[in-house]
Amino acid sequence: MRGMSQTQNQVRRNAALSQKVATNAAPGGDYESVVKLLFPNTSIQTLKGLSRANLLEQARLEGDFTPGTSNYSSSVTSPDVAFAHKPRSVPDTDANDRLYKLQYQDSAIFEWDENSPGVCTSMEDDVNALSLSKDPKSSFVGISSVAAAVRALTKILPSRIEDQSRPGRANSEIFEDLRTTTTTTTSNPEPICSYREEQRLIDAYFARIHVFAPVIHEPSFRSRYLNHQGTTDRSWLALLNIVLALGSISSSAGDSEEDLQYFHLAQQYLSLESFGSGRLETLQALLLMGGQYLHFRNRPNMASAIIGACYRIASGLGLHLQSPEDIQGKVCPQEEIKRRNWWTIYVLDTWGSVTLGRPSTTHGIAVDLPNNLLDDKRGILPMSEPTINSPLIHNIQLCKIMNLIQDRLIVNSVMADDELRHYDEMLRSWFENLPPFLHSANICPPDLQDARVVLKWRYHNIRFLLHRPILLDTVIRNISMDHLALNERLAVSKCREVAMETIFSIQAEWRPNKICCWNAVWFLFQACLIPLMAIAVESKDHAEYQNWCNQVQTGIDACEEMSQFSPVGQKTKTFLTQLFMAVVRNPTVNFKYDVSAEAQPPIDTVMGLFAGDWDQLNGYNFFGHINTVGNPYLDDHFLEQYYAPNSI
Repeated sequence: MRGMSQTQNQVRRNAALSQKVATNAAPGGDYESVVKLLFPNTSIQTLKGLSRANLLEQARLEGDFTPGTSNYSSSVTSPDVAFAHKPRSVPDTDANDRLYKLQYQDSAIFEWDENSPGVCTSMEDDVNALSLSKDPKSSFVGISSVAAAVRALTKILPSRIEDQSRPGRANSEIFEDLRTTTTTTTSNPEPICSYREEQRLIDAYFARIHVFAPVIHEPSFRSRYLNHQGTTDRSWLALLNIVLALGSISSSAGDSEEDLQYFHLAQQYLSLESFGSGRLETLQALLLMGGQYLHFRNRPNMASAIIGACYRIASGLGLHLQSPEDIQGKVCPQEEIKRRNWWTIYVLDTWGSVTLGRPSTTHGIAVDLPNNLLDDKRGILPMSEPTINSPLIHNIQLCKIMNLIQDRLIVNSVMADDELRHYDEMLRSWFENLPPFLHSANICPPDLQDARVVLKWRYHNIRFLLHRPILLDTVIRNISMDHLALNERLAVSKCREVAMETIFSIQAEWRPNKICCWNAVWFLFQACLIPLMAIAVESKDHAEYQNWCNQVQTGIDACEEMSQFSPVGQKTKTFLTQLFMAVVRNPTVNFKYDVSAEAQPPIDTVMGLFAGDWDQLNGYNFFGHINTVGNPYLDDHFLEQYYAPNSI
């Protein structure tokens, strides 16, 4: 019955669209005006290559989003009716089988433990799969995860990979140490720091974190904070302490652990009983914990579970309901906060799902998008003007496309050619129609600059992830471009091209603060894996070989520059250098440095990246796994001379 109802709804929408076309079309069969009405953001040349199903889907999406206006349709495509969710013709069944094996090591049920001390080594090998072991404490990660790319690359490395992990003080042990010191406190603990310090951390939260997840109404939060002394409201205290924890992360030194004390205080106020509490503050605290904090602290599975629970809590709170009293052009602050929380769940769940290669849980509910307004004003602004809601609104539109792509990749990792073109055109159309302040640093307000560049890098990231499965299959087979079919060449070339754009965009636009650099290093590492794969499978005589080497060197240099702001910048530089060393086939070169245990960066307490999934690299003794006889390390001087990184 549900499928029949959705089909009937789709028929009604199509009929309404046809009526709109008939009403607006010029007499005499003005086909051009009809096409422009249906597809205002897509060229005729692009439409000519699409199937009927693709055309219908494109028309629906363009109806959902008309750039430059505030009239956004809020519907999210149902998996039952969207073109992207229907199984399509598979170009290569064998390729899907090979890619399936990158995700599933065997038929056993996946298990993991992100709480117990002493298990962090195996856990931190898991999501990025560098141990290549069948650890019973491993969780599932899919084709869009970093693990898939790392597994494909390590299959063809000219080296022997062994599990030689060495112990280090991992995050789980730090969590346990602090847990023992905080769980003995009373039900209403004393403040950890001074009032002045709390104000500083709150300011840091709203300056650096709030723009990525604007779930809190800032004026209301600050007003309540000024009057909260002596309160025993557990939901409020949980929200306050997770805000302080995130403020501490965004403003402290790279290796600081001060945020953990606030996190564990928040934990005291959020127990299993919290899921029975229908409070907006409880939802907001869980959202910030699962959608942001736990990714900083390398708990992607816990984060994913909490975001899933947030979806159910939000439904129970009725955040998905549209108030019948809403009046066009009028702003109700309570309704705005409801919308912002609902759609933030959708966005954070999408980000996490793509990062881990898992299905999204939030689909198919129609909720109006947040209005483009400022927290301290009531009027709705045009979409061309920047507000704190601007990045969220445009992230929602991007995440709708990301979900279509992700759900399609879960059905079959290898897409048909027309699907690749269709989704890539959707992404490019979305990006081209962003307002100018999200394109140009010169006119973007300072408080939106971090969100602007991260939004751009996420767009690049999903574009090369769209084409990457075909690239991964060529790497698994260790086949160069010359031996690929035409459609495979096009996909591989596009993947490499977008990865290059990502690398040079990050190198040029990263900003000197901790949050931006966390994101930058994360996206940079993923992008650098693409030219590394090209170097591994292509001949040194390939016309682009030196350009690929230059791209990797650019990424290594950028990581070095960002290391003063990102706690994983230096470590990422070393990982990339080691991978570079493993794929470069130049046995006559004598390298200057040796990678001894003393020379390795500390494994002790390195926080992962905001986007999650990076955590499995942090506790991994990567350097002992690649055996490069005679080439133990890459000399920077050698790279500058041999690869001429500035010669592109």
